[in-house]
Amino acid sequence: MKRAKLFVMMGVLVVIAFSLASCFRIPILIFSVQEGNREPGKPIMVTVKPFSFTPTSGYVWKLEKYYEDYWVDVTSQNLKQKDNDIAIVYLPTVPEDGEVRITVRTNFEGGYVEQTRYITYSPKTPVLVEVFEETDASFSQPSSWFNSYDFSSTRIPTFVRYREGFLEASVGLDPFAQRLLFGVAPGSKSEIYDWGEVFFQAWTKLPSNLYSSSQMNTILNTEPVASDWKIRIQPTTFIGWRASGWKVSVENIDPFTDDLWLFRARRSDNLATHLVKINNYYATSSDEFEEAEGTFEVFTFNETNIVGPSKHLWDENYYFGVIAVDKPGASSEYDEQVSLIAYRGSAMVLFPEAD
Repeated sequence: MKRAKLFVMMGVLVVIAFSLASCFRIPILIFSVQEGNREPGKPIMVTVKPFSFTPTSGYVWKLEKYYEDYWVDVTSQNLKQKDNDIAIVYLPTVPEDGEVRITVRTNFEGGYVEQTRYITYSPKTPVLVEVFEETDASFSQPSSWFNSYDFSSTRIPTFVRYREGFLEASVGLDPFAQRLLFGVAPGSKSEIYDWGEVFFQAWTKLPSNLYSSSQMNTILNTEPVASDWKIRIQPTTFIGWRASGWKVSVENIDPFTDDLWLFRARRSDNLATHLVKINNYYATSSDEFEEAEGTFEVFTFNETNIVGPSKHLWDENYYFGVIAVDKPGASSEYDEQVSLIAYRGSAMVLFPEAD
């Protein structure tokens, strides 16, 4: 009998609680923010959804960065509205380690609601992770590892897959063959394990028959990387919400002897569709600039230079990255010039996606 009374009382309390909640609903906006790309200059997607209210007007977005003890409005330069409830935020490059705040406001019947979200960003250490596969090979596990990678980590993969003979229509050169030519350790198809291998920083390899996610994590976080080459990518021109032109600055590269390559890859399977040397897009010397750490060379390009007028370099279905290759000249004891190719740095701009 006592137990029955207890259940009745609990039921009454639950009914009262739901009644009060329906009477005092608090309207809020729920933010979803992209985890990958949280580095200076790179774009992240932000979405908002209403909770416990119905908007009666469109969303108004505002972006501010914290700089020299003040919040500075950078909405017009760094925020592009993709849809009513979706914005692309191009993170500021100054300061490189910083914080932005995104404020969204909309009206509802009886008032308005305004929410603010703070987002921190900073440069991370990139590690080039490349998968090589022969025709008809299926070495899909590395992509699963990449898709579940924790992008809040201090190291991030510059990830791309090359499959022999894979080309999009109207692409002239095979990325698989081109990548072997300009500096990965095997140097030829015959030296790659039949069903594929993963290369870290163009040297340490993990054959498909030895693959595991834990090994991928271990190698990624322990592989030596060059500390004197930094690569920064930021947008220069836009078509609507989408950046169509980009600037790449590279510390300590010699634009006339070293190589800077750009790959474009599909989001669905990470396969490279293009691999293009962009040295010829080197900006004029007036665009060179010096910082305390060293001298940066600047490369600028438009997506039509890479993929043509009918395709996108970067959108919901494609992403891109750059790879810097150092080619210093060295003299032998016979005074011959010997080319020593050394992979030095990388960077990647992921597709827009709110996690």
